[in-house]
Amino acid sequence: MKPFSPILGPAGRAALRRALARPALVAFDYDGTLAPIVAHPSMAQLPEPVAAGLRRLAALAPLAIVSGRSIDDLRARADVGVQDLVGNHGNETADGAAAGDEAVGDETVGGRAAASAHARSICRAWANALAAMLRESLDDPGILIEDKGLTLSLHYREARDPERAGALLHALVQRLEPAPCVIGGTRVVNLLPPGSVTKFEALCALAARHEARSVVYTGDDDTDEIVFERAPSGWLTVRVEPRGPSAARFVLARQAEVTGLIDAMIALLQARSA
Repeated sequence: MKPFSPILGPAGRAALRRALARPALVAFDYDGTLAPIVAHPSMAQLPEPVAAGLRRLAALAPLAIVSGRSIDDLRARADVGVQDLVGNHGNETADGAAAGDEAVGDETVGGRAAASAHARSICRAWANALAAMLRESLDDPGILIEDKGLTLSLHYREARDPERAGALLHALVQRLEPAPCVIGGTRVVNLLPPGSVTKFEALCALAARHEARSVVYTGDDDTDEIVFERAPSGWLTVRVEPRGPSAARFVLARQAEVTGLIDAMIALLQARSA
């Protein structure tokens, strides 16, 4: 991994200018990126300067928020004129489709509904199994099993001993059937049913839909690192508050600096329009 380079430094601003000089899709993660990390997922809110900046940015370029939250949850928290809201790590859009599903027709709709119902059934079974296993091994009210319909998130930020809780959850997940796709995070374990897509596939589909020649994506967690690792050379990727190595091209040292990044993009896009 190369040394971190700040996106708001000279090299970062030059790369941002080049990326936005072409038709571009601009996309952000939600928690830890647009909204500060909080003790409980229900407490997360967009700061007003961020919300105001997103409204202005949405008028200048295709704008997406791609989050691990369910689409209903995301819609309630990010009503700022964004063209595309994508939830469940890329597996749910505002119309209920998978982000990568561009097909139409009764057969596709029926197949999509069946796949969605199957994924929801798997997540319910996982949630019930994990609740039973936790009652037997570690009865800690600080561990939250969040069933988001198409995916599951296991939060342990508020556990009595977060390190012990995290290790136990990772061990218990290995006992689940069918085996989930496991993506880590900041004191959270994300479980995706077999056949799920990731944020990377979702962003590829959005870029194709908007005929974007570049993608500017900002995120802060392991789910976003999948995007950073697989991003084509024409994409510009930004990691917020990196706590270790990252495949992102640039970084923001603090989550509060995302407002400055949004403002910088607005200024560049306005200059291009003029």
